[in-house]
Amino acid sequence: MNPNEEQFDDFKVQETAPYVNEAIGRVFEKELTEVEQFKEDLDDQLLMADNPKDELTEMVIGYIQGAGDVNQVNICSYRAKNGVGIDAWGFNGDEDLTTVDLFLTLYVDPDENIKISANELDRRFNWLNRFYDQSKAGTIYSKISEDKSDLYQVAQLINETSDIDRIRLFLLTNAIMPSSYDKPSTELESGTSCEFYVWDAKRIMQQDHIISGKSPIIVDFEGDYNCTLPCIKMPDVSDKVSCYLCIIPGIILQSVYHKYHQQILEMNVRTFLQFKGASNKGIRDTLIGHKATAREKLKGIEDSDPEPDMFFAYNNGISATASEIKLNEDGNAITRIKSWQIVNGGQTTAAIHAVMSMKDVDVTELTKVYVAMKISVVKDKDELPVVVPRISRFANTQSAVKKSDFNINEQFLVELEQRSREEWVMDVTGKPVSKWFFERTRGQYLDKAKRGGTKAEKEFYAEYPKTQMFDKTMLSKFMMAWDQNPASVCKGGENNYGVFFNRMKQQGVRFDATRYHRTIAKAILFKAVDALYGKDGLALPGYKSNMVAYTVSLLSYLSGKALNLDTIWKEQCVITPSVYNELTIDIYSVYAKLLVGAEHVTYKVKESYTTTEGKRRNKYVPKSIPDEDIKLIKETMLFKVLQYVKKIEPIVYSHIFNINEGENVNEWTKKTQCWDSLKIKASNQGDVNIPQNLCSATGDMDVEVTEGQQKFINEAAEIDSEIWFSINNWSKENPGELTPKEQAFVGQVAWNMKRNKPLSYKQSKWALDIFEKAKDAGWTGNE
Repeated sequence: MNPNEEQFDDFKVQETAPYVNEAIGRVFEKELTEVEQFKEDLDDQLLMADNPKDELTEMVIGYIQGAGDVNQVNICSYRAKNGVGIDAWGFNGDEDLTTVDLFLTLYVDPDENIKISANELDRRFNWLNRFYDQSKAGTIYSKISEDKSDLYQVAQLINETSDIDRIRLFLLTNAIMPSSYDKPSTELESGTSCEFYVWDAKRIMQQDHIISGKSPIIVDFEGDYNCTLPCIKMPDVSDKVSCYLCIIPGIILQSVYHKYHQQILEMNVRTFLQFKGASNKGIRDTLIGHKATAREKLKGIEDSDPEPDMFFAYNNGISATASEIKLNEDGNAITRIKSWQIVNGGQTTAAIHAVMSMKDVDVTELTKVYVAMKISVVKDKDELPVVVPRISRFANTQSAVKKSDFNINEQFLVELEQRSREEWVMDVTGKPVSKWFFERTRGQYLDKAKRGGTKAEKEFYAEYPKTQMFDKTMLSKFMMAWDQNPASVCKGGENNYGVFFNRMKQQGVRFDATRYHRTIAKAILFKAVDALYGKDGLALPGYKSNMVAYTVSLLSYLSGKALNLDTIWKEQCVITPSVYNELTIDIYSVYAKLLVGAEHVTYKVKESYTTTEGKRRNKYVPKSIPDEDIKLIKETMLFKVLQYVKKIEPIVYSHIFNINEGENVNEWTKKTQCWDSLKIKASNQGDVNIPQNLCSATGDMDVEVTEGQQKFINEAAEIDSEIWFSINNWSKENPGELTPKEQAFVGQVAWNMKRNKPLSYKQSKWALDIFEKAKDAGWTGNE
């Protein structure tokens, strides 16, 4: 780009008539000031990191995932001299839609500029386009030197996937883009749709405000769209919600979606599936008709004429939630909705928008399109995170939904969440320092962090550090890896979560303090191995997630699940409290750096100074972790386990990558045969026996449930609660037949069974022993 070239700048102060009037000018300047202040704080945070660009990438992807736009994302950076680049990628393929997501980060030095031009955005989108085109054509392989890298992996996935329905290109930047910039979606010759998204400082701020509750979606139909929505209020039968049935014109629904896009579907469970499924094709055909292709005609599909006037009759409508609505004076029409969320009908909404955005579509012909809408107004704002997912779950029957978005109220998930809010991590002096945060519902962590202003946000992150947050899919990864099922982990988040959820539910798992501590120890182990294999450690070229899953499984296998998890839990914070409080790097990165030979590990601390113009500014200076703290880290159980991981890593790496020519690493690691053969190889390696000082007497054996143990659990569960109450009453009338401890335990069992709370293996076995003891002592069941 020519530096002398005049660039469009929508924030540039104009020489004449900058605003249509003073009032608009004040609004515009206020918005700019707010964005600039947010950007200043954002840049301040980014500068704390060793690599601001990488920090920006991970941060913005977190916001995008929180909004529900993307799922699993792999971080990797690539730049070529001929204008090809990528910083992260995601791939999701199922029966409905195959999507490739490509991300590129544009970190702009805040001292040099705060804005980015439209030309520069277009230029960088071309970088992503070229990466996709060269991957699809197979020409990029010659430019990637390492065939086991993450770059090779995504290039291979793109090249070998025959039918890619859509690609989404994301530009992430800390700069401010022109407010008029809009790059419309295109369709490639192959029929693949290509969508473009920019997340700049303003977009990040908007999402941040939505999460924090500062900017709820408020739609003023009367003021913004010159219409009202005819409605009927249903009788108040619940103290939780008020319900309304109404009709919304399709053009108005399309306009609202165009303005808010994914934000209005934030609590929905799916993003737009294009026109791949039958439902969405039906919507398209009803609105604008369809000319059947030759292939479709062979399948018996004929041309169809448009019937926009029949849309209301054909379509089931949408379901939405709100925190508040406003009616007209007559009380028969909605004029305003606050905190509007479409929880069912996201496909309908997005499909209508897609059709009305198509070229050569006469929108005036679609004024006959109307959509039925049910609105549930949740009376208590605090109930929104609980009520809305339930409405979404029971309303969604049209298309498949994510396994991890549903069944969130299963007992073991609720118990895990409760434990994470109660159990403190202690330092070496026995003082509480932080907690782990289990995110049971999507977006819960950021939502809670942003609820109460800057001071409350700082306190929240102090109590629940970002490195100690994990969600349901992450939970399923480290639990299934420890359970020696790495093939399931490699099949992907949702698939693996489904297997994990069914297993946990079948086993009737309960989270007491011990199980919770060991669960967190597994999370620590998983994160630490991931860091060791990352850029601060061994820097594996690619397929890191596969390596982590197989390594953790091998650790579990070689130790007989007896790794000292309890000590890993206890030693989370061994460094000096003052150092812990100001540490600005991930503790697992510290472990990784030390394990590859670093003698000193530095982090950045903020120092304030005053410029010559009298302005307060911050700078970040490096500071070393004290030698005494380094020594304490090296004495931990986790450090010793990771030293052993370094020893077995070559075995895992060789096994995963030494495959037959033409075989795919991803597909190989998804097979149980891959895991079975690794166990045999490791068992035959005499020099990889795990040191006994890394194991404990109990290990995790008390936690895992075998098939034989499950039989005891099932047998105890089949005994009715009234029988246990009967034994309890009999023991009170016959002192000495049961010990006081046994008597109290039977009472607890009775109440657990009455409340449908499952017993653990130990509890079940003890209960059955007491059951037999009572029968032998004369209990007949008639008491």
